[in-house]
Amino acid sequence: MKFNIWEVVALSEEVYERLRRKMNVWPMKAPKSRYMLKLLRIVYSPEEAELVSSAFSFPFGDAKTVEQAARQTGQDVEYVRAVFERLASRGALFEFKGKEDGATYYSMLPFAVGLFEFYLDDGVLTDDKREFMRVYEEMHHSWGHELGASNYPLTRVIPVEEKLSVEHEILPFERVSEHVKNARSIAVNPCVCRMSANRCDKPLDVCISFDTFADYRVKHRQGRYITREEALEILKIAEDNGLIHTISNQQEKPLFICNCCTCCCGIMRGLSELHNPRAFAKSNFMPQINREACKLCEKCVKVCPFQAIFHHYPHKEDLSDDMIMILEERCVGCGICANQCPNDAITLVRVREEIPAKRGRDAVTRFEAERIH
Repeated sequence: MKFNIWEVVALSEEVYERLRRKMNVWPMKAPKSRYMLKLLRIVYSPEEAELVSSAFSFPFGDAKTVEQAARQTGQDVEYVRAVFERLASRGALFEFKGKEDGATYYSMLPFAVGLFEFYLDDGVLTDDKREFMRVYEEMHHSWGHELGASNYPLTRVIPVEEKLSVEHEILPFERVSEHVKNARSIAVNPCVCRMSANRCDKPLDVCISFDTFADYRVKHRQGRYITREEALEILKIAEDNGLIHTISNQQEKPLFICNCCTCCCGIMRGLSELHNPRAFAKSNFMPQINREACKLCEKCVKVCPFQAIFHHYPHKEDLSDDMIMILEERCVGCGICANQCPNDAITLVRVREEIPAKRGRDAVTRFEAERIH
């Protein structure tokens, strides 16, 4: 059967649309737009898109071995193996070892957290990746709202641990060190958001992942394994550079710790740029200022990522209202102000008792149950 050029183009477009629909099942959607389809065309050839969309029904959960995918698609095993290995090495297909049988499994990636991060995070900027970044930036103003499409965000802020008030019980999920301590394996990669947006000179090598995400990034995306001590040192570097710890919104076994800025990070830009209050979950803490210790140096005002702190210049003649104040509605409880206060005048005190879902699957279920749009 012969096809003219327009029929070939139409068939190719249908392949990418079918792949997009499969990705769109994930809670963080891949909505239909010319941008999303263009991004998929950059990453996948038509043949690759056809195989992935035929082999898998939805991202992550529908995992298959090469042999299972070959039976599903009717393709030769060695052809499937070659394509899957190529896509995994390119950050376009997820690979992991089965816990029970030790076999190699593959799964489709959602657009985020998944394809966007893995495709870009090997630190090698090819022309295709530069084009991917350009198209994504054009799409972000609309797609960025997918990050805050539910009253239960998929990510949350973790505060600077050493500044938490000892007067309150600090739960394990609220301590960044607990997540590091409990990880089986830990890896670090460049921050793809800062690579993509290129709006600041904050540290790049601060994107931390755990366990299966860490193993995949080390094998395929030029990540490197790090020790727990190295991870804690990276987190300290991030804090000292005014970066916000952001983690998957669950109590146990998070997939990653991002260290985010408000100018580049897709998650943080959901609030700072798109003004979406559901972009991520605030921590359960808020800064409290000791007025006797505060020297009104305004360091906290300058370093606050969300401009949630200001110097209230005095109205009264006795200067009793000359003080630093917190705009509670803007504060996310990250603790950057407390960490960088030269006079130790700021601590973090508990103001909320929000408890996230226990595991990732529970978090995804809650995200869907509490979806707004």
